[in-house]
Amino acid sequence: MKMLGMVLAGLILNGLLLKAEGFAAGASNARTVAGGGVTVTVTYLDSKAGNDLRFQAVLDTHSVSLDQYDLKTITVLRDDTGKSYLPTEVENKGSGHHREVTVIFPKVSSEAKRLEIVIKDIAGMKERTFNWDVQ
Repeated sequence: MKMLGMVLAGLILNGLLLKAEGFAAGASNARTVAGGGVTVTVTYLDSKAGNDLRFQAVLDTHSVSLDQYDLKTITVLRDDTGKSYLPTEVENKGSGHHREVTVIFPKVSSEAKRLEIVIKDIAGMKERTFNWDVQ
């Protein structure tokens, strides 16, 4: 019985460590800009189909409603080849003071080595810029 408890404890600990590793790997793709009472964190996600690029934007505040911001119209993706891309789709979750939005863009040029997401006009900040190096 004691041996079974030790094995179960080991499995639980191992699962927690693996979960923490997965979170750390995802967190390395996250970029955060705070200002105007609103924190915006954008994470570069793996594409489901390979034909598009997906970014998760998390907006948090305790002072204003975030429902007024349509990320499909205020977000643009730029690459280092000089091309700009508008979102093709957005998936919204949450409302009020906490929102999660997946912003989906068309595939960028294969020559691109750097990506930049620009989100405009949230809480008095003209632009919030988030950058990633891609291979």
